[in-house]
Amino acid sequence: MQIELEADAPATAGDPFGDMAPWQAMLDRYNVLFTDMVEGSSVGFVPRSGSGIQPGKHVAGLVEAAGEVPMMKWLNDGSGMSAGVMRYPGFQEARVDLLFVADDAALEAMRASLAGDTLSLIKRLIRQGHIMFFVLRTKFELQDAGYEEFLDTLGLAFLGACR
Repeated sequence: MQIELEADAPATAGDPFGDMAPWQAMLDRYNVLFTDMVEGSSVGFVPRSGSGIQPGKHVAGLVEAAGEVPMMKWLNDGSGMSAGVMRYPGFQEARVDLLFVADDAALEAMRASLAGDTLSLIKRLIRQGHIMFFVLRTKFELQDAGYEEFLDTLGLAFLGACR
């Protein structure tokens, strides 16, 4: 399953993610977390501002947000995770396993930390409420797809205390 992702570009109001090269370099550094993931596994990031996606609206806000909202998608293409930007097609059509909805401060902080420990920062931003996290697959689908180590790194409960 190959998707077409748009070319690299600097961050703008319409594209809050900026150049994909630093994101790709960060993913390459964390490659070991993605080696167990099956081809086609994917993670999406959507900006909260301008999207209609707000705390308290949850799924209803996500459904309404489709259209002009960009989505950064990390896709396992069989050789590792690849980062790209595409239009957010809406909650039901996003075709990602995990969806992160980040406020402006979180997006800025993530871009600033791409040369450092970005996943630890994402973990803190989730705990602080700057990033909302949606799981679009069942626990067993995520387990079969190889997400355990990635989710554990983000401090997100996966299989529970008893394994």
